[in-house]
Amino acid sequence: MEEEITNLPKSTTTEQLLTENSPNAENVSNIIVENWIFAPIAITIQKMNSHRNRDVLHVEQRESRSSFMLQALIPFLFAGLGLIFAGILLESAEGSNFFTELPDAVIMIPTLVGLKGNLEMTLSSRLSTLANLGFMESHKDKINVALSNLALIQCQAIAVSSLAVFPVLIFGEQPFSFGDTLCLLLSAVATASFASFLLSLLMVAVVIISRKHNLNPDNICTPVAASLGDVSTLYILLTVGTVVSQVRHIHITFLFIILILFYCLAIFGAFLASKDRFTLEVLKNGWWPILCAMVITTGSGFVLKSSIHSYPPIAAFQPLINGLGGNLVAVQASRISTQLHKARKNREIEVDSIWRHFSPLRSFFSKSEDSIAARILLAISIPSNIIFIHVIFFIGVGFGNTFWFTLSFLVVCVIQVTILLYVCQFLVRAMWLMRIDPDNSAIPFLTALGDLIGSLLLILCFWSQWRYFNLPVSSDQYTGHKFGHF
Repeated sequence: MEEEITNLPKSTTTEQLLTENSPNAENVSNIIVENWIFAPIAITIQKMNSHRNRDVLHVEQRESRSSFMLQALIPFLFAGLGLIFAGILLESAEGSNFFTELPDAVIMIPTLVGLKGNLEMTLSSRLSTLANLGFMESHKDKINVALSNLALIQCQAIAVSSLAVFPVLIFGEQPFSFGDTLCLLLSAVATASFASFLLSLLMVAVVIISRKHNLNPDNICTPVAASLGDVSTLYILLTVGTVVSQVRHIHITFLFIILILFYCLAIFGAFLASKDRFTLEVLKNGWWPILCAMVITTGSGFVLKSSIHSYPPIAAFQPLINGLGGNLVAVQASRISTQLHKARKNREIEVDSIWRHFSPLRSFFSKSEDSIAARILLAISIPSNIIFIHVIFFIGVGFGNTFWFTLSFLVVCVIQVTILLYVCQFLVRAMWLMRIDPDNSAIPFLTALGDLIGSLLLILCFWSQWRYFNLPVSSDQYTGHKFGHF
C-alpha cells in the first residue's frame, strides 16, 4: 500500500486511496484526472469505469524481437525513399511560378513539413494507444475516433500553419504587399489542411489494418506517415501556391473569402473535437508542444539555409538525416507511451525510478523492452542509411561518393539517433511523472530536436570532408548537382 501511495499524486490522500475499490472509486479517478496537464487516455478510461478489455491487456503476448524489427524496417525503408523523393521535388520547385514570384516562401517549407510531422506523429501515437487499449474494436468506435481526431487535426493544422508566415515576413529579403501576404497565408493554411486530412485518413486506415492483422501500430504508423508526408506536403504546397499566385492577379477578394472559409472549418473542427472525451483535453491544452517544436524547427531551417551557400549538396541529405532520425525516435516514444498507458489501465506500478532512465547503460544495454527496442532501431538505421546514401549519389549531387564521406555521414547519423533515443527514454517518463501525456507532447519535442541536431551534425560532416578530404566547397565547384538551389 505504501508503494502505491508514493506513485499517486501528492494531493491523493490515504483515505482517498482506500476508497478506490469502493462504490465511490469514481471520485479517486476524478481527483487523478484533475492533476494531469493532459488527461491521458488510460485515466479517461478509468473514469469511464470500463473493464471490457482489461483481461486482454494482461494476456497479450509479448512482441518478439524479429517481429518488431520486421514491422519497423519495411515502413522505415519506404520512409527513407519518400524523403529522398521529397528532396528531388524540392529541387524541381525552383522553376515553379509560386517560388518565382515569392522566392522567400521557401522559408515556410521546413515549418510546414515539420508541422505535418508533429501533427501526424502525435495522431499516430494517440491512435496506436487507443487501438492497443481496445478502444477501436467496434465499427462505431472506429468512426467516432476517426471523426474526432480528423476534426482535431484540422483545427490544429489551420491554426498553427497560419504562424508559418511570420518567419517569412520577418526574415524575408523582399518587401511584401497585402496580396503577397494573403497569398502566403492561404497557401500555408490550404497546404496544412489538405495534407493533414489525407495523412490523417491514412493513419486511421493503417491503425485499423494493423490491428486486423495482429500487428503493432506503434511500429508502423509513424514511418508510413513519413514516407508520404514530406512528398505530399511539398506537392500540395507547390500546386496550391501556383494556383493562388495566379488567381490573386484576377480577383484577390476571392482568395480572402476562401481563407475565411478555412478558418470557419477550423472552428467547426474544434467544436467536433470538443465532443469527444479523448480529444477534448488535447484541444484545450495540446498547443504548446507543437508551437515550441515549430520554433525549434524554424531555427534549424535557418541554420541549414546559412550553410547551403558553402555546401550546396547539403540540401540533398538534410531531409534524410532529419526525417529518419525523427521517425525512429517517434516509434520509440509511441511504444513507451503505450506501455505507460497500459500499465495505468491495469493499475500496475512503475518499478524503476526516473533517475535510472538517465543512465545510458539503462537506455541501450539493459534487458528491458524499451532498451531492446532502442538497440534494434539503432541497428536498423545503419544499413538503411548506407542504402539511402547510394541512392542519393545515383541521382547525382555534384560530387562523387567516397569511403570517408559515407563513413562520416553514417557516424553523424548514428550520433543523432543515439542522442534522440537516449533523450526519449527519460523525456517520455519525465513527462508522465509531471502529468503531461507523452502521446501529445513528447514526439514534437523529439522530432524538432532531431532536426536541430541533424542540421548541425550534417554541417560538421561537410566541413570535415572539406577540411581533411578535399571536398569542394564553393558552389561553382559543384557541377550538375540537383540539389541545393535554395
